[in-house]
Formats: sequence, C-alpha cells, structure tokens
Amino acid sequence: MSERKDEKRSEHKNFFNHSGEISLNDNFRFLKRRQRLMEKITGSSHPGRILIAAFAVLIVIGSLLLSTPPANAAEHVSYINHLFTAVSAVCVTGLSTVTAATQYTTFGKVILIILMELGGLGPMTVVAVFLANRRKRMAMSEKKFFAAASGKSNLHDVPRYIRRIFLYTFVFELAGFILLSFRMTEVYGLKTGLFNALFLSVSAFTNAGFDPIGSSSLLAYAADPLVNLTVMTLIIFGGLGFVVWFELYDLLKSRFVKGNGIVRRHTYLSVHAKTVLKMTVSLLFSGAVLFYVFESENSGTIAGLDGLDRMLICLFQSVTLRTAGFATVNFGRCTRPMLMIMCFYMLTGGSPGGTAGGMKTTTVAVLSATASNTLKGNQNDAMISNRRISPEMLKQAFVVLYLYLATLFISLILLTVFEPGQDLLLLVFEAFSAIGTVGISAGITSSLSTGGRFVIMMLMFIGRLGPLSIYTAFQKEKKIITHVTYPDADIMIG
Repeated sequence: MSERKDEKRSEHKNFFNHSGEISLNDNFRFLKRRQRLMEKITGSSHPGRILIAAFAVLIVIGSLLLSTPPANAAEHVSYINHLFTAVSAVCVTGLSTVTAATQYTTFGKVILIILMELGGLGPMTVVAVFLANRRKRMAMSEKKFFAAASGKSNLHDVPRYIRRIFLYTFVFELAGFILLSFRMTEVYGLKTGLFNALFLSVSAFTNAGFDPIGSSSLLAYAADPLVNLTVMTLIIFGGLGFVVWFELYDLLKSRFVKGNGIVRRHTYLSVHAKTVLKMTVSLLFSGAVLFYVFESENSGTIAGLDGLDRMLICLFQSVTLRTAGFATVNFGRCTRPMLMIMCFYMLTGGSPGGTAGGMKTTTVAVLSATASNTLKGNQNDAMISNRRISPEMLKQAFVVLYLYLATLFISLILLTVFEPGQDLLLLVFEAFSAIGTVGISAGITSSLSTGGRFVIMMLMFIGRLGPLSIYTAFQKEKKIITHVTYPDADIMIG
C-alpha cells in the first residue's frame, strides 16, 4: 500500500517541472484526459444531434415518470397524454391534453418543475455547469459544444457564462417565488401556497405556461396587479436572452459603481442588445394596443371592465403571446381578427439565447429592416443601429423564416387530415402556438385525435430546438468550393 502511495506521489511530482509549473507535454495529456467525457458523448456525431438526443431522452424519461401511479391523482389516462405533457414541459410550451393541476400529484408536479427547468435552460447547459464546477479548465471541444448549447456566440469564458446563467435564473425565480407566495398563501394556505408560488415562478421564467391552479389558467387573477406584474416580469426577463441580462446588469453596475449616467453608458450596449430591447418594447406595446382595439367591444373578453383592468389584461395578453402560454382571458372567445394577429406575435416569439421560442425578435428585425430598405429603393445594404446587415445574416434570417413557414404549412395539411371537423382558424392558431412554444389554446387541445397530438408534439419539439438547428444537424457535410464563379441568373421576380 505504501509503495502505491509513493508511486502516486511521484507521478504527481513528475507532473510539474522544477519551477512548479505544468510542462507542455503533461499539460497536453492533462487536457486530453479532460476531453474523454466529451469524446464519449459526441463521438463522430454532430453536436446538434446530441442536443436533439438529449431533449428526446429527457422527454421519454419525463413521460415515463409522469405515467407512474405516484405521479397521478386523477383517473388513469393513456400514455400519449403523459408524453404530450412531457414534450410540452421540456419544450416549455404549456399545451396539455390533461389539466396538470388536477391530474398530477405533488410528486408529478415536482417532475414537471424539473422538466420545465431543464427544458428552459437546456439539458446540456446543466451538464456544462456540472463539468465547470468539477474542473478548472474546459477543453476547446467542450467550450464549442456548450457555447452552442447555451446560445453563446463566442468561446470567451464559457464556464463563467454558464455559471452566471444559473445564478441569474436562481435570483429571478427566487424573487418571483417570494412575491407570488404572498398571494398564493392567502388563497391556498402556507404549504400548498408556497408550492404553487414556486411552480408558477419556474413556469413563468422558463416561459413554460403550466400552472398549478386549474384548467382556467390565471383567469381568477385577471385584475390582480401583484400576480400579473410578477408573472409578466418573469416572462419578459426569461425571454430577453442570457446575453442581454448580462449586458443590462453590467450597465446598471457601472452606473452605481463608477457613477456614469445611464444615458451615457447606453452607447456601450451591443447592437444585439439594443435590437432585442427595441423589438421587445415595440412588440409588447403594439400587442397591448391591438388587443384593446379588437377586444374592447367583445363581452367574452374585456368589454364591461373598467379602464385599469382593461389595460392590465391587454398588457398581460401581449406579454404572454411572447411564448409564455398563461392567460387571464378565454382565448377561445376572442374575435377572429385578433386570433389571426396573435399568430404573428406567437411566431415572432422571444429573443435568442433565452427560454423563449419562436423565430426570435432579431430575425424579424433583420427581415423588416431589409424589406424596408428594399422598398425605399436604397442600393446600399440595410442598417440596424448604424451597423450594416451582412448578406450572410440576411440569408440566415430568410432561411429561418422559410423553414418555419414550410414546417407550418406541412403541419397544417396533416392537421386538416387528422382533424377534418375542426375550424381551420383554430387549427392554425394551435399550430402557431405549438411551433412558437407559446402554449395558449383556443380550447381544442384536449379534443385532438392521436394523429393531431403527434403533429402538435412535433411542432413543439421543432419550435424549441429551432428548425434550422434540426436541419443542419442532419445535413451531410459537403466540401465548399469557393474559387468558382457563375454568371448571374436572368430571372424575373415579382
């Protein structure tokens, strides 16, 4: 035994050179050992396929746990209902064929909380935090993989970036839990109220849209400022994206620490953050105004309510359309023009690198700026915040739009086949809600056939991972030839 200890000590000693530093060869071998786990995970597969597999495995495990007797309080339902709920929770959507509040026990709801948290942050982000806490350094392959999984655009300080995601998530959800607990404990008592506050806080921040209250979502709290403002704040911050959080925090910190004015420091926000904030504010304001205009005379929604209640309800619906899925009105009773307008907001979704789904605000901003520039007849490239939109960025935005619309078109054809008796507008609304991972429904989710449910599950899964990510994950790599130039095509457009 003593000889083995001496050998280990000698190996540890030889790992360092005479100055106490790690030699280059030993450092290389040290990093290679660090990469073994990633090599076992990735192998020769594309990282995107691993993300797809991670979400799929999480869904299967979650559905099996939800189907166990300890997780169910109500009568037995078929496995497809639990699978649908698991897909909706992991893909942070909120659509469900059963009422989660009555179908599942506390154990089942705890499973839902875990699924929503893992689905919102991403299962591979959780693995990255585990590795970052155990290791002082990450291999380059790990940095690339986990940066892509967490929505980071570069490889600078990936471990710290991922730790900050978890820290900020904890702070926001804790604050939401504390605020919501004041109202929930009044209604449900201490134990149940605290649990409901925790469930609702996690669901709101991850933009999942599940609630522990009942089948009517938050209709009972339509005029409650505390619940509405807390849930709206959680939804907005969850949908802004991790990068924007960090920039806003650093901006506010610099104001208080260095004494710089907020207006002066605003110029240091990145173009991405400025675009996200501008789009978020404009979409929230326009959505609230449109909801007020089209629903003000509708007795099924906001007609008959006083001014403050109307404003609160209109603002809440505008926020929840950004992939959250909560409701303080019955969407099934909204006017048909408003349902069509909602589809645009649901398809737009939140911002990149967050818990929200949809095409993303930045994609819509790039497409809108380019379209406006073209209609004005400008020959130069379009600009955002005095920065040029590159052709590569425009191509990517166009491909994202094309894939979303193509996926929706194919899915709607399938839904009309499986659901011949349903109103087409309601099917369109359901499909947009699923692919945008919004989770609001006009009331037809539970009546869908088995085929229709699988179509909606597919849309939720594609919407969470993004159709572009799924397409590139299974696309074969081709050798790109750049030294060949072809003549321009002579094609009439429009």
